Amino acid sequence: MKKLLALIMTVSGVLVLTGCAVEPVVLSQKQSELIASTWSYGEGTEEAKALRQPPDKWWAAWHDESLTYLVKATLENNTDIAQAQANLRAAQASLLSTTSALFPSASLGADASRNRRNHSSTDSFSADASAAWSFSFGGRDVSARRAAQASAHASELSLEDTKSAMTSEVALTYVNLRLAQIRLNIAKQSVRSYEEAKNLTQWRYQAGLVSATDYEQANAQFENAKANIATNMHNILQYETALSRLTVLPLQKIQDLPAGDIPTPPADLAVSIPADVISLRPDVLAAQETVRAAMENVRVAQADFLPTLSLSGSIGTAAATVGALGASGTGIGALVGALSMPFLNWGDVVAGTETQKATLDRAQAQYTETLVGALEETENALSGIRSSAAKKMSLRTATDSSQLAAQLALQQYSSGLEDYQTVLTTQRSWLTAQDNEVSNQADWAIAHIDLYRALGGGWVPEENRNKENKQ
Repeated sequence: MKKLLALIMTVSGVLVLTGCAVEPVVLSQKQSELIASTWSYGEGTEEAKALRQPPDKWWAAWHDESLTYLVKATLENNTDIAQAQANLRAAQASLLSTTSALFPSASLGADASRNRRNHSSTDSFSADASAAWSFSFGGRDVSARRAAQASAHASELSLEDTKSAMTSEVALTYVNLRLAQIRLNIAKQSVRSYEEAKNLTQWRYQAGLVSATDYEQANAQFENAKANIATNMHNILQYETALSRLTVLPLQKIQDLPAGDIPTPPADLAVSIPADVISLRPDVLAAQETVRAAMENVRVAQADFLPTLSLSGSIGTAAATVGALGASGTGIGALVGALSMPFLNWGDVVAGTETQKATLDRAQAQYTETLVGALEETENALSGIRSSAAKKMSLRTATDSSQLAAQLALQQYSSGLEDYQTVLTTQRSWLTAQDNEVSNQADWAIAHIDLYRALGGGWVPEENRNKENKQ
């Protein structure tokens, strides 16, 4: 019996070591053609992993204390992240279960009983140990463990992807909040400007210098500007409540954040993205692991075509008294071996195999879809950054020019050199120019947020990494 148990343990150890070798997922020709020449694709080497930065460190580089505070709260409290963490624990438990299936199961037992018959009683005591183990000639348990291992890794990567998604959403909402606050200030400023124009028009109308039409237009513009304040205040509240939901913080804490500008990302983030970063996008890697798991599940189903060997054995002792347990002649033992394989239910096995193959095809299609999406999102984000950068100086000039034009038009109108339509047009142009400029500032930040999301997290710019290596 001891030799049998030793043999079982040895074979189990070999199978566990064999199960650690996970077959890599190789890109198909079609998938390889999707990779742009400006990007390199890898399997997540240690060197490439060194390019990554954790979310809190990457967002801290934006030097906005409120943003840093919100990101930290999101990582600690967000419910989507909490659910992803729970999914990871469940996947790890499943991996532990499939790993234990590779080893024999064993149990210890003890029993005591008293039987009474015809006014007499007899006692009996026993103790035993039993073990059981099964071996699939098709490698079912080994493949099941590999599938669970890939699924657990996919859950780990999904957790990282969720962290990236949630911190990105918080940053995006925060930028929109700051944009809405700035627009509120612009709206208040426009109210003061329109009020000045209205008062001037009212004076000129009372003096008989202009018609009532000018006054009514000025008053309508003033009232519309006041209504715009209410709209911006509503937008601000919406963004504040969204941040409260994402960070799981009381609304009052969000509203108590100090005033601030639209956060500005470091200037070197987008111009020097390491090519290997895209290969480490968590959802791309998670899709790879899902394909691996599907491959192994096909092997699990195919293993049912081959026989399974089951071994079980037990040793023990039974006696009339506790003291006699283990004495000569009280030992008992059993050894059972069984070989089984499907016979009349091959149709079920074939159907199960085809089902797993269909699952593998879906996983491959999902992998391709994720890869295509990663490339599209990355290129769109880079284009957004370039577009915002190109418009920055022009919009600044447009704002300065429209402000000067509005001031000159009002002065000329007060001197009777211009009609009110010119004043109205220049004031509207100034308001539009201000809004366009701050919107472009927000677009610049949002494009960096989109790039962070597209690449699945933060990264160390090449220049910074080279400096660190030289040091």
